Amino acid sequence: MKVLYIVGVGRSGSTLLERVLGAQPGWVNAGELNALFSRVARQDQRCGCGTPFSECPFWVGVGARAFGGWDEVTEQVSRLQPRVVRQRYVPRLLSGAMAPAARRELDAYLDVHARLYRALAEVAGAEVVVDASKSTAQLFALRRIEGLDLRVLNLVRDPRGVASSWSKSGIRKPQSRDGESMGTYSPHRLAVLWAALQAESSVLGSAAAHATRVRYEDLVAAPRTTVERALREVGLPAGPGALDHVGDTSVDLGPSHGVAGSRTRFLHGRIELHLDDAWHTALPPVSRRVVTAITLPQLLAHGYVGSAAARAGSGSGSGTAR
Repeated sequence: MKVLYIVGVGRSGSTLLERVLGAQPGWVNAGELNALFSRVARQDQRCGCGTPFSECPFWVGVGARAFGGWDEVTEQVSRLQPRVVRQRYVPRLLSGAMAPAARRELDAYLDVHARLYRALAEVAGAEVVVDASKSTAQLFALRRIEGLDLRVLNLVRDPRGVASSWSKSGIRKPQSRDGESMGTYSPHRLAVLWAALQAESSVLGSAAAHATRVRYEDLVAAPRTTVERALREVGLPAGPGALDHVGDTSVDLGPSHGVAGSRTRFLHGRIELHLDDAWHTALPPVSRRVVTAITLPQLLAHGYVGSAAARAGSGSGSGTAR
């Protein structure tokens, strides 16, 4: 089973990238699978095709093939997930040092995901599943699935743009059916989270046989060349015509069955991509300085500061048409 896992911080464009990758022949984008049991199935959220999860023929087929239906496994995984893949458990996932009871819970959790990936590939007729869960804790766990060919793509966005986005309140979850709003983070808390996740992503990337990093700013500025490079670096180069839906400044996307994610999930047709550097004025100066100070080593490493060219391209990307 080949799985391309996108790791990163939310509001970084993972939904857009996941859909671009999943539109290739022989690929399927599944969305944020770490939200599948805890939120999507339990709340009957809308699939990317616009249909409620419980009524979507694709997901009904996946559930039937993998588990004989969703009800029992949804309750099981909803109980297990906070016990095995929370961020605080990354050290034990990395070292493997855990009590027998915790190991049994982790094994049960991983068995569910192995069956899920296999069913997704079979129902979609795909060779590669794109999982945009983003969580490093989830990725540390998935590495333990025997026989899983896991490729890692670290999607990075300037943390000041991410902090600005996460500080906005009252943004409705587009997949929610009850008007639920997306959560918020204070800029300093987001900066700490971003820095920690990037450090963990570096560990994961160095340990993976196939891994790469993509800046969202580059994806938006030059989608075709950025995706082609990323695919080569994860050992899954695009075949002839596989990226015909990706242009120099836009992408052309049809509906898919990905779950969770941003409002980009429900945009169809030609999507023009534009750099959006609104954080330069939207993020208060004090917050901007705090985020910069906390994340400075990685800002330098990823080319967001340190040169005029980096500063000119450090606007956060937007996957929506203007």
